[in-house]
Parts: sequence; C-alpha cells; structure tokens
Amino acid sequence: MNPLAAIGGIVGFGVAGLDPFGALVVVPALAGGARRRVILLFFGTAWLTTVLTGIMLGESVQHVVAWLRNLLNVPDPVRLTVQLATGTGLGLWAARRWTHRNDVKPEKTKRSMLAGPTGMSLMGIFWGVSALTDSSFYGVATISASMPSILAVAAVFTGWFLISQAPLCLVVLALAAGKDSRPVRRAVSFARRTARPASYVMTGLLAATSLFLLLNGLTLPVTGAFRPF
Repeated sequence: MNPLAAIGGIVGFGVAGLDPFGALVVVPALAGGARRRVILLFFGTAWLTTVLTGIMLGESVQHVVAWLRNLLNVPDPVRLTVQLATGTGLGLWAARRWTHRNDVKPEKTKRSMLAGPTGMSLMGIFWGVSALTDSSFYGVATISASMPSILAVAAVFTGWFLISQAPLCLVVLALAAGKDSRPVRRAVSFARRTARPASYVMTGLLAATSLFLLLNGLTLPVTGAFRPF
C-alpha cells in the first residue's frame, strides 16, 4: 500500500473511532485519589494491549469478524435465558444503587480500589481488548495486513490508538505538567462536582437497559423474534 494512502487511512479510521470514554475513566480516577504514575500505567497498558491485539489479529481479520458474528448466532432459548437474566441483574443493580443513593458522596477521602495500580492495569487491558468492538479497528487491521514487519504493524495501531484516544492523550499530556496543574485541577474539580448527578445518570441507564432487555425478551412468545434485533 502507498505510504500516504496508509497514513490517510490510519488518520481517517482514528477519527472515525474517536473515543472520549478513556478520558472519562482517568479523570474520575484522579478525583478518587489515583496517583499520576497509576494513570500513566493505565495509558501504557491500554496502548500495549491495543497494539498486541492488533498484531494477533493480523491477516486473520476476516476470520475474527466471522467468529464474532457466530457468537451472536445462539439458539433462541439460550439467548432468551441470558437476556432475561442480564436484564434482571441490571435491574437489581439499579435498585440497589437507588436505595443507597444517599450514601454516594461527591468527594471521597479514601482512594477507590479501581484507582490503584491493579485496578487501573486491569482496566487498561480491558480497554485495549475492547478495540475489537470498534469497526474502525478492523479497517486499520486491513491496512496493517500489508505491512512488511511487526514493527510497522505496531506503528499502525499506535497511530490509530493515539488518534482515537485523543481525549485520553490530552489528559495524560496535562498530567505531564504535574497533577496540580490548572487543567488537571479543573478536570478533577468537575468530576467531583458532577459525581452525584453522574451516579443518578448511571442508575437511570442501568434501569433503562434492564427494562429494555426484559421487554425485548418477553416479545419472543408474541412475535417469534427478538425486537428490534
């Protein structure tokens, strides 16, 4: 592939896969007391896992896509059971969060377990593997299939990661100026101010998802098919 075409493809797929949620993970972690090196650990783990996932994907991109599609082709009774169980579980989780809503404090002095090295490392690994759910990742995998070496493939996925995770990269760059720098202080302050509303929004999303899954599953005996899937 022409180098300019490859670079253009990487930039295009990176913009198409732009993901602000990486930044939304580290900012609350900072507000929860995470140290700067832990945030850098999350960033490094997410980047490395993304690149390794891309390398392993390699030229087998079509086989992986077919495998993921086959995962969805499960018998209706199995899907119905899983869907109803998931919907019930999410509903109970939402109910528990609502029951304990007054226990949520906008500011916590105790650092969250997820803000520690182990929690952020596991989150970084999950973040890297979750690239498989992004269609633009497969576009980049197609470009990488024509690369002559593993280093070139790693560079391709690194470019895609840096572009698609631009908000996360900006937070990490701000941290380079110090945890007490003005951008970081403002981001942490915003996370703390919005902790309670964000908790309510999360509870509402869990409840809505639970209701959708339950209603969606219960349509099977009536319509003979899952709706709207």
